[in-house]
Amino acid sequence: MAANYWASTQKNHWVLDRHTLTQSRDLDLKFASETDYIKLKIWFCHLIQKLAKRLQLKQQVVATAFVYFKRFYTKNALRTTDPLLVLVTCVYLATKIEECPVHIKMVTQEAKHAFHAEFGGFPYDSSKVAEFEFYLLEELEFYLIVWHPYRSLVQICQELGMKEQGLQFAWFIVNDSFRTDVCLLYPPHMIALAALYMTVVLQHAEFTPGSVGERTDMSQWFADLNVEVETLVEITQDILSIYEVWADWKEDKMMSLWKEFRAKQSDEPSQ
Repeated sequence: MAANYWASTQKNHWVLDRHTLTQSRDLDLKFASETDYIKLKIWFCHLIQKLAKRLQLKQQVVATAFVYFKRFYTKNALRTTDPLLVLVTCVYLATKIEECPVHIKMVTQEAKHAFHAEFGGFPYDSSKVAEFEFYLLEELEFYLIVWHPYRSLVQICQELGMKEQGLQFAWFIVNDSFRTDVCLLYPPHMIALAALYMTVVLQHAEFTPGSVGERTDMSQWFADLNVEVETLVEITQDILSIYEVWADWKEDKMMSLWKEFRAKQSDEPSQ
């Protein structure tokens, strides 16, 4: 494992550009609007969270599963894969990489319970998940160590003297950011700064008496950072954009949307 993000495989192999991301969803967007596509992606993140809750996994493990899922779908389409198998395998792999191992039979067993309402269970056994794990590893190019914004966020908030409720608010924003593609586009510390920026702007940041944060004009603090302000703004806009879609997101509508998406026929002539 690299000693820092800048020497990591994440920085050198898994920071993408928007053009690459746009191309990766070309096939799926022939069968769904951009908004519906985002709603489906939110749904699958929700299902990852649902399984993780049953397995009592830490947020670090959940976040790694999110990233694996997103990386996989930069090379594959929802139309041509089973996201349920993908996301369960992502969770299983994340538990191993984050050193919180759960037996594969436990993962598949809990998946059957977690997805009973939506899918009538989980239609694969542990051998299928183990088999698919090899394909997932290939698609991830065997680069499995993920750097998350949480460490940077906690460190910055501690240095500023931010109270717990402010840190918690920013932490929740980081959690929400995994519904977007920012983890594929930007360094983790920039996502942490964007979450902190939103916390300050939305007036949820309180600092302990005499702390750096209390004695500092936070607007000037952000302006003085040795980072590109434009990048901070882009991340903030991406997160705000997902909230707009999320506000109209209804879990009970997703299965019908998914079935409609899968059932649509291509308009392209057959070869």
